[in-house]
Amino acid sequence: MSQVPRPPPRRRASSYHHRTINAPESSTQRRSLFDTRPNDEGVSQIRIKVLAGKSLAKKDIFGASDPYVRIDLNTINGDINIDSVLTKTKKKTLNPVWNEEYTFRVKPNIHKLVFQVFDENRLTRDDFLGMVELSLANLPREQDGREIPAKSYPLRPRRSVGAKSRIKGTLEIYHAYIRDLDSPAATTDNDWEHVENVSIISSAPSTFGNNSTVEPLPPGWEERQDANGRTYYLNHIARTTQWERPTSVHSTNQQVEAAASDFQRRFHISADDSENQRNQVNNSEEDGLPPGWSMQVAPNGRTFFIDHTAKKTTWIDPRTGRASPMPNQTSRRVEDDLGPLPEGWEERVHSDGRVFYIDHNTRTTQWEDPRLSNPNIAGQAVPYSRDYKQKYEYFKGQIRKPTNVPNKLEIRIRRISILEDSYRIINSVNKTDLLKTKLWIEFEGETGLDYGGLAREWFFLLSKEMFNPYYGLFEYSAMDNYTLQINPFSGLCNEEHLSYFKFIGRIAGMAVYHGKLLDAFFIRPFYKMMLQKPIDLKDMESVDTEYYNSLLWIKENDPTELELTFCVDEETFGHTSQRELKTNGANINVTNDNKDEYIKLVIEWRFVARVKEQMGAFLEGFGSIIPLALLKIFDENELELLMCGIQNIDVKDWRDNTLYKGDYHKNHIIIQWFWRAVLSFSNEMRSRLLQFVTGTSRVPMNGFKELYGSNGPQMFTIEKWGTPDNYPRAHTCFNRLDLPPYEGYLQLKDKLIKAIEGSQGFAGVD
Repeated sequence: MSQVPRPPPRRRASSYHHRTINAPESSTQRRSLFDTRPNDEGVSQIRIKVLAGKSLAKKDIFGASDPYVRIDLNTINGDINIDSVLTKTKKKTLNPVWNEEYTFRVKPNIHKLVFQVFDENRLTRDDFLGMVELSLANLPREQDGREIPAKSYPLRPRRSVGAKSRIKGTLEIYHAYIRDLDSPAATTDNDWEHVENVSIISSAPSTFGNNSTVEPLPPGWEERQDANGRTYYLNHIARTTQWERPTSVHSTNQQVEAAASDFQRRFHISADDSENQRNQVNNSEEDGLPPGWSMQVAPNGRTFFIDHTAKKTTWIDPRTGRASPMPNQTSRRVEDDLGPLPEGWEERVHSDGRVFYIDHNTRTTQWEDPRLSNPNIAGQAVPYSRDYKQKYEYFKGQIRKPTNVPNKLEIRIRRISILEDSYRIINSVNKTDLLKTKLWIEFEGETGLDYGGLAREWFFLLSKEMFNPYYGLFEYSAMDNYTLQINPFSGLCNEEHLSYFKFIGRIAGMAVYHGKLLDAFFIRPFYKMMLQKPIDLKDMESVDTEYYNSLLWIKENDPTELELTFCVDEETFGHTSQRELKTNGANINVTNDNKDEYIKLVIEWRFVARVKEQMGAFLEGFGSIIPLALLKIFDENELELLMCGIQNIDVKDWRDNTLYKGDYHKNHIIIQWFWRAVLSFSNEMRSRLLQFVTGTSRVPMNGFKELYGSNGPQMFTIEKWGTPDNYPRAHTCFNRLDLPPYEGYLQLKDKLIKAIEGSQGFAGVD
């Protein structure tokens, strides 16, 4: 039988849902994570065997669970996922036996392993059965003649707020270190900032990683890796960092000048600067300085003096006994449209171009814009320049007002059966104009007058029930647990499913008509189907990465060797059947000549053909309230805002839960400009930015820390890419924004807005 395969990837990519067949691995492929250089200091090799699970919780109402284990390599600090791997799925059992072995390369003092057991579910998102978090410190080591027993760990629930999964059972794991790749470097806690907050002048990576005869580090030095895997060197004596591996001579010279380094805690003295400093010591007499003295210029432009004999620094000129003058510094004018700084604050530009802020009230400085912590002082938000608001006003003006109907529609319901009662009442209305009149909502046993609040609550509570995957009408996408798609097997869960979809369409249309919102967010193809727009390969990426990667490989390669036909395998409650994508498809091979047609038909089957009846019923109900042709003035992103609204986005939470790649870090000038632009946006524009990068404007219930990507939790990420001539581009499956190094704030803001608004179309989204 033919199925969309996952071809050999260009780099190892972990899967989260078992929706495609993995290509056979060659005998030379190794199942390892975090591939680092062989001589990386502190890296160890650990053998993991996932043996078995016992007495797991039963989650599937149709039978026993189909468990599998996801193994995540995460950082200890921040719990950041580096990579993931999955075991095979064991069918219909609560006592699975896997006996699968993996070899990982880890840093015990930096990483941990997290084992999560899931029940693979074809109707809804895979159910969570429990987890084990394994610290990599003090684990046993394999030795000749010594047998290391496996350990049984009780499964525990997630720590996240609101996690209510029923957990039971144990997971049996074997774990032991195979061999050390190098002894871990000594770690010392310091009161100065990590390298992510240090301005690194040199960008050349170390070239000593593959030299097995390199001399040991001088006393007081330590080798570390930054978040991107680049090796840097930390001088605990001078409290500096650098890319270049230090030598004994280099270390001696820097120890002599350790005091001067206190003025340069955020900067690295280059080789040329060090040479100039030594020349200053030798030529001190030419400057009129006493023997053993030299002078340098601090990053703020002020001259300071170094007494190399006493190893001290001072602002006092030893020649005159007077302090060196302060350089002329003026406050930097805010070049954007933000509001004023709080009273007593001043904004300045550092010598490296980064902006910092001075609080004259407390005599402290900081990198963070104080306006970010207090939205009340951010000033008037920038009006959203796109014409969505004009479209919305036009749309409202075109909606026909009902005539010859009562002045209100009374809806009396019980909270405990809000879905059943609402379904019965709304379906009993034959004249749909009645649904457009004023809604008068009454909850049984409660007194109150409905001046809009109860109607808003009704839409909110009802939508939570309608779109609950428990009822089998909708399911979560393969990417996350907060965007929904139609369940193609809804008819097997509910014989009256088409009647319910028509009802849901009516409710959605009523919400739009009355200016209320649904508490649900759908995958992008859902909105495009409402607009009768074609769905393309890019849309697949934001919904199911497995399928996307498979089809992308086929698009970029010759698929003849895969022996595919114009058929797909469809599994229904454990039973697999074939579906032909075209007439006689089972006998038509996919070749390099017809692969584009194959990809198009697979996408159509995945999103359209399987849910055609359900979508038709939904649109029938929706169209009875809102003319479908009128929706076409909106694009799919605007339609999401129209139906589901705009969340109040917390920029500080967003920024606090953002990762940076490339040369970017949270205090980089480009990143400062980016958040300044976001802060200046209206909430609507912030939602469009979130849509652009993640594929939805929806923020998870517990904030940005719970954003999902293709491999589970994936934080919002900004990576350096391209040139100032490029527009920003997005990778929705990784929640990543590729942000070029623009030359000024206004240029960054202009390019960002144009990318968000689609001035370049989504062709710029990669």
